[in-house]
Amino acid sequence: MQCRNHPDRAAAAICQKLGIGFCAECCECPTAQSCCGCLDPNVYCQFRTQCLIWEIARERRRRPGERAAPP
Repeated sequence: MQCRNHPDRAAAAICQKLGIGFCAECCECPTAQSCCGCLDPNVYCQFRTQCLIWEIARERRRRPGERAAPP
C-alpha cells in the first residue's frame, strides 16, 4: 500500500477501517496540526485499540503546548 499524501512512498501505518496508508514522514510530523491522524475520529472503529495512526495522533495531542486540529 502507498501513502495517501505521497503516492510514490510505501505506507508505514495503515488505517484498517478506511484502507488508507501514511508513510513514515507523514507519521513523524512536527506538529499536531500537520500530523497524520484518524480521518474519521468521531465514528466507531473496531480497530482503534490496535491502530498505530490513532496512537501517534493521541501521543502528539498529549504534548505540552500543542493542540490537535479539530475533528
